[in-house]
Parts: sequence; C-alpha cells; structure tokens
Amino acid sequence: MFTRFIFCFFLVALLPACGGEDAATPAPEPTPSPQPQPTPPDRAMTDQEAVRLLLQASFGPTDGSVENVAEIGAEAWLEAQFASPVTEHLPLLNSTFPGDEIYSHHWVEIWWQRSIYADDQLRQRVAFSLSQIFVVSTKDARLLVDPRGVTSYYDTLLTHSFGNFRDLLEAVTLHPMMGMYLSMLGNEKPDAERNIRPDENFAREVMQLFTIGLVELNQDGSVVTDSQGNPVATYDQETIKGFAHVFTGWHYAGRASWWDDNYDGQSPMEPYEAFHDRGEKILLNGTVVPAGQNARADLAMALDNLFNHPNVGPFIGKQLIQRLVTSNPSAGYVSRVAAAFNDNGEGVRGDMRAVIEAILLDDEARDINSTSTGKLRNPLLRIAHVMRVFQSRARDGGMGHEFVGLNIGVAPLDSPSVFNFYRPDYSAPGAIREAGLVSPEFQITNEISITRYVNYMFYMAWFNNLRGDDIVEDDAGIVNFDQLAALSDDHDALLDYLNLMLLDGQMNDTMRTVLMDALDYWSQGEADWVKLANVVYLITISPQFAVQQ
Repeated sequence: MFTRFIFCFFLVALLPACGGEDAATPAPEPTPSPQPQPTPPDRAMTDQEAVRLLLQASFGPTDGSVENVAEIGAEAWLEAQFASPVTEHLPLLNSTFPGDEIYSHHWVEIWWQRSIYADDQLRQRVAFSLSQIFVVSTKDARLLVDPRGVTSYYDTLLTHSFGNFRDLLEAVTLHPMMGMYLSMLGNEKPDAERNIRPDENFAREVMQLFTIGLVELNQDGSVVTDSQGNPVATYDQETIKGFAHVFTGWHYAGRASWWDDNYDGQSPMEPYEAFHDRGEKILLNGTVVPAGQNARADLAMALDNLFNHPNVGPFIGKQLIQRLVTSNPSAGYVSRVAAAFNDNGEGVRGDMRAVIEAILLDDEARDINSTSTGKLRNPLLRIAHVMRVFQSRARDGGMGHEFVGLNIGVAPLDSPSVFNFYRPDYSAPGAIREAGLVSPEFQITNEISITRYVNYMFYMAWFNNLRGDDIVEDDAGIVNFDQLAALSDDHDALLDYLNLMLLDGQMNDTMRTVLMDALDYWSQGEADWVKLANVVYLITISPQFAVQQ
C-alpha cells in the first residue's frame, strides 16, 4: 500500500510541472510555485535560482557551488565550466586499481568519484546525458569484462561534450566498445561464397538513436507529415544497406592483419581495406558514395551525410533538454536549441557548447515559474544529489555505491539495451499520457523500483555503509553531521536549509508541518544523528525530491 501511494503521488506531483492534471485522482496539496526572491544587491542570482541551475547542469549543489553561482550568475558560471579541464575517469581507474584483477564494479566506483567530486561538473553531467543517447552497455558480456575499455568510452563522451557534434559522432563510431556493442567491429564486405552480408546493426542505430530518428522533423521537433497526414520516414531499408556497406572493414587497432588476435579496447578502430566494400552506396536523401573509395573516405562521407541532416538539431537538442531540464519542452524551446545547433552565431554547425548554452540559458530553464519545466529524476541523479550536498564518501575513501545497479536496477552504462533504461518518448499510462505529455523516467518507475529506491535511501541514511561497516552514532550514513550540527536545535533553520539544498524550495506547508512534528518527536531523548538521519531520509524519498521542477 505504501509503495502504491508513493507511485501515485509521483504521478500527481509531476503533472503540475508539465501543465497536466488528473481530474479523476484526488491530488495532495500542490507544491506552490517557488516565489521569486529579490536578488541581493551584491549577487547576480538568489540562492534558489543558483540551486535550480545546479540541479540542471551538475550532479547537485554544494554550499560552495551555490555561493559561487549566486555571486557570479549563470553565464559566468557556464563560462568557467567550459574553461575547466577535462577530469577523465581512466587515469583514476588505473591508479586506484592498477592490477590485472579488475571488474565492472570498479568502473562504477570511479564514475561515482568523478561525478561527485570533479570540478568540471557541467561536463560530467553532459557526458552522463550523452551516455543515455550514445548507449553502450555492460549488459554485453564483452564489455562487462573490459572495465578499462568502458571507462575509455565514457572519457570519449567527456572529451567531446563541449566540442563539435561531428567529432563526437566519429569518436563514438570508431570506439571499440561501440564497435563490439553494435557489431561494426569485424563487419566484413559482402562475400557470396562465404554467405557474408554486412551487419546492419550499427547502420540502423546510428540513424534511429544517435542522429536523426525515424521520422522527419521540423526545427521545433514537430513531425513532418505527407499530404495524407502520415509521418515522413527519414530512411528506408536501402539506406540502411548503404550505411551498412560503408561500415565494413574496421577492426581493433594495431593488428598485423584482420585475423590477428591483438585486442585493443581503447584505441579507435582502424580500417583493413581488404575487408571494406568499395562499391557504390546510397545514403540519406539519395547521396551517392562513389565506388572505389577507401574505408576512411567512405566513413567521412557517411558521417557528414548524417551530421548535415536537418533532423539532428531538434532530435539531439530535445533529448538533451529532457536529460537536463524538462521532459516536455515547448516547441519554441526546442526550436531555439536546434537553431543553436545549426549555427552557433559564427556560422559553425554542431557546436555543443552553443547547444548547452542555449539549453541552460533559455528563459524556460531559468524562470522558476516556467510552466513547461518538470521531470522525474533518474535515481542515480537523486543519489548523486544527496552525495553532493553532504560531500560524503566511505571511510575507506570510496563512494560505497559500486553495486548500485544490483540494489536499484540502474547503473551507469548498464542499460538493458541500446534503447537506454527509458525512451525519450515514453509516456506513463493514465493522466500523463491523457494530457499528451511524455515522462521518460517513468518507464523504470513501478512499485518494485520505488521500493528498492526507498530501501536504498534507508540504508544510506541509517546503516552507515558509506563510512564503514560499523554504525558510529556521531557519524552515521550519508549525512555529514558536522555540516548540519549547527542547525540541529533550530528546526526552522534546518528545514529552510534542507528545503533549499534538497528540494529547491518545493517544500509545501503540509510537508513542512509533518517534518517539523517529526523533528520535535525525535528530539525527545534521541541522539542528534538519529533526528538528522530521519529527516534527510524522509525528504529524499518524497515526491518533491524525485521531481525536478
């Protein structure tokens, strides 16, 4: 019953943020829209506005980052983040786990370290978003046993997060982890005698998922239709065949020959011309790849063909908006972001920095009263948010979340398929779908996943696993009690702080009253850490915490 209530509460909580309503379901007291606070004269933003930006553009706020953003403003903070050097994962993985005995959970441990503590928070958050578009997964046994290769792939996303989309597309295409996952690695030209036909896996997914999607789009993301009102397809089977033949002749780097046994899971794949199809190929919009070209020339033409398709701006731009800001951006919002992709203002197409700026500086992202914003948050983002606020780690220096996938069913680069854990067009049945809205993260939200998350947050808050095996009453769980100790006796100030840092001002009067009563109760003879652990636990399993407004 409890989990069913929470699940329904999630559904209702998301609707006001997306402009929908459910007349058949009695709603709990709505969370009032955050009221604009006057900007202090010596600051560019209020603390609440700063937290809003950090929830969209980082893995969560800290006291220091809120102070910094409020002081210098969104544009200056973004400039500083764009200038920050890349904090890669692989060097830390190699130094932390230098031996041969290394497993997938070691990569996950490093992901947490970098996601929580890296200075280039915007880059880390954008790379995480890209990892849900350019999907590879350790559910594939070949990737599971190569954590260094998987980490290298993630670093590729980091490296190109602020660069040009065309470079990102090529780097992803040639990475051996993608080559293994979607069968481009070892893809051979046709050979009738051996019954060999080029594999079409990567050819399909690079179009459907990584660049243009299944149907033609207008710049605002709306679907182009024909005279009968039917969506216009972006490609057909002949187009898939053309790309599949382009993507032949690539294998691990450094091989003396195609059949050599050299394995390199990190270096870009290299062409082996004897296995590349040099015939003519037909690509998107009738573009012809002439016969006789080598593998690199064919690849360049194919990726240019994809990159220059008008769908890329709205298709990729909308998904990044969904990952960072809102599940249901307005048509105007998508159009403005797509325009930035098409031209960064200096005639350059595909400038990722321009796209990110357009997403995060748009009025719909920055206005705390915007009616188009709202999204259910990935559970990993919720956990990371708490870790960031309390700057916590395990007693041994680790993060304590190496096996998070086993506990909550979600882990970085571990989705069940190339379609990620949830699709960008998924709509939860009921009120959200009836309102014509989408809710991607609801695809993994059910009574089981909610129960697992609630239990996980309880273990984080109470069982002290992040700080060692033994519960230490003055230093338990995820909460840095030194940080909250000064507020422990002032319950109003404590809730004000937690409302800002964990809820970005979403705490309504009913929630505050319940929490205040609970704090008063736990103050009767309980240790401070019990009171603080309980209030943090209750907040972090609430719908207000799950939903980003």
